Amino acid sequence: MKKKLICTAAMLAMMSACTMPALPAEAFSIGDVIGIAQGAAQYALLDKQFNYYNNTEEGRQELFKSYQEKMGVVHDEAKEAELSGIMNRLTASIGAEDPSIYEKPYIYFIAADESFNAACSMGHVMVVNDGLFKYLTNTDEIAVVLGHEMGHGQKNHVMNALHKKAKTELGAAVLSGAMGDSVLSQEVLSIAVNQIETVQIGRNDEKEADKLSFDYIYRAGYNPGATAAVWQRVIEKGGDNDPSFAQEVFAPSDHPSNSERRDTYEKRLTELSQKHVTLKSGSDTVEVNGKEFVTPAPAGDMSAAERKYFVMGNLAAAYDHGENKNSAEVRDGTVYLGSQAIITPVSGDPSAESLAALLNRIK
Repeated sequence: MKKKLICTAAMLAMMSACTMPALPAEAFSIGDVIGIAQGAAQYALLDKQFNYYNNTEEGRQELFKSYQEKMGVVHDEAKEAELSGIMNRLTASIGAEDPSIYEKPYIYFIAADESFNAACSMGHVMVVNDGLFKYLTNTDEIAVVLGHEMGHGQKNHVMNALHKKAKTELGAAVLSGAMGDSVLSQEVLSIAVNQIETVQIGRNDEKEADKLSFDYIYRAGYNPGATAAVWQRVIEKGGDNDPSFAQEVFAPSDHPSNSERRDTYEKRLTELSQKHVTLKSGSDTVEVNGKEFVTPAPAGDMSAAERKYFVMGNLAAAYDHGENKNSAEVRDGTVYLGSQAIITPVSGDPSAESLAALLNRIK
């Protein structure tokens, strides 16, 4: 039974004391108050369903299985081992700052989809497309994408976006009371599973996830230069925000462009090095203290433009950890600055010995 709301003289006095603009007597009736209360009660049912999928283990597993059924699962031992290794390292990195991650650990699988994408839904449920491993052959770059998605997860970006979408799509039915718990639960599940690739995440949330990804992967011991390198790779393969190349992570038009994201990460690398490491304007040359160090040659499937960011990232990490106080030397063909590996020369690069000698002069 619906309870009637009794408006006392004291309540009316409090309402009149508020700083809200004065309304005509007929503009706000007791019926409106009852309607608002009923609407809040109905929306509480929607919140209950989102809490089920976002925060309970039963709901998270139900959501996880629904994604697997819809998208298909790829079982590849090598890829699963790589994915598990990255997720474990990133979880430990996040957990060092936010132990709550262990209360709701990420659950993930490789989906049978060849497009370049990964997505984190509510409940810390992650979908990693098989296509991601096709386009990214470097573990550090894969970690950047996964760190980005975990940034969305830690800040509930997708959860909030899906909740807003559900209110829009189900609002009338929810407010009318036309849906019981079980029906509403299935509708929420359907929105989550069928619209994860079209849910709109705002520009500010996307920037926040990018920033968090840098922090997560660097604390996890990955090369921070991979953050800029992955966007350089995306630009080379798919252009600057080509919507046909990727989906949720890369496509939305209101998100920063690929080049903007790469350049933002490049600036963070320079900041990490206390401004000792930069790129020579308009080139692929890495500079140390304003002096040219190396213009990396292409290596494997990595262009010179992409590879330069890995060299830059190693140097930035060396300065951040104080390894620049030590001498550069060559060990097993790799140039080290203290304990930090900087570059392993390939065909087309200067020799390791010449690079070590040069770095000692300019560092």
